[in-house]
Amino acid sequence: MVKRKQMADASAQADPVPPLQEPSKIPNVLRFPTLVVMSMLLSSALYTGASEFGTGDLASVMRRRDKWWEIGGLLAWKAVELGIGWWGEYDGWDIACLTLLSHMPYLYLLTTFYAVRPTTMWLGIGIDVLSTYLPFMLLRDSSPIHQSEVSKGQVANRPILNDVPIKLYTSILAAAVYGLVVYGSFRGWLPVYLAVHFDGLRDLSGAHEAALPFVTLGFTLSGYAAQSFLFMPALGAKPDVHDMQMAEFNPETASLGQTVWYNVWGYSKRSRTLIKRTATLAFASAMQTGLRTYITVEGVELAGAAGWAAMWATAAILVGGVFWWVGDVDGVSD
Repeated sequence: MVKRKQMADASAQADPVPPLQEPSKIPNVLRFPTLVVMSMLLSSALYTGASEFGTGDLASVMRRRDKWWEIGGLLAWKAVELGIGWWGEYDGWDIACLTLLSHMPYLYLLTTFYAVRPTTMWLGIGIDVLSTYLPFMLLRDSSPIHQSEVSKGQVANRPILNDVPIKLYTSILAAAVYGLVVYGSFRGWLPVYLAVHFDGLRDLSGAHEAALPFVTLGFTLSGYAAQSFLFMPALGAKPDVHDMQMAEFNPETASLGQTVWYNVWGYSKRSRTLIKRTATLAFASAMQTGLRTYITVEGVELAGAAGWAAMWATAAILVGGVFWWVGDVDGVSD
């Protein structure tokens, strides 16, 4: 993704993508509060129902939450997380992928090191994803990126977006990046770090006995979610007014401020989309993982939660960087 690519035909290509259509008749001012209430009620109902079908092993590792700031912090973050998706103009599929990627590290910790059953982990991920996807689906239509039948002018690189092998290869690539980061941490700094900052760990064999192929295979679904959330929206982004302004940039006549802005943010729409979504994923992964781990898991120190969260934020940034490199090829239009 070339930063200073001159887009002489930008004005011809910069067909505005229509805003996401929202079929709901709820007044604008009430839509986001409605979304938050719907999501929290649905999550509470699903977790209550799931407790009857085998999530009891979570209780043995949970910290008792009897302070107002602990409960309030989790609820506030839930609202912030939904707000990121709402004002970021994500659709149901976007928020589902973001939720899976940002919520999975916490449950992965419990399954790998606290003897929580994998079925419990997948049940928890399913509840988290459904409780965000369904409200967004009801209150906001799907983005043109996720509609295979929309007109060519609304989305760039439609043939590539619909290409199944490309989706498969980029999903595998993202899974490999996640696998390498986690496996490298297992073989390096992480076991000692966990032993020092996580009082109450059940088993560290998940780190010592890890094999790269199996670790990577475990991130297959995460790889698919990453390519759906990061790569496809960036690839389908159409040039906008910013692209036309950057194409007209003249270093000989530009002011100092214009030159600085061009060098800092003079990227194409595709690059800017990927940068913003990568930053969003890294932030959401770090906050969700750190807060939930520290507040809910018995014996976890703040430094321990922060270190575990940082590993996943780093993985998200590396996946975004790899997708940047993959998209910077001939035949992919900006």
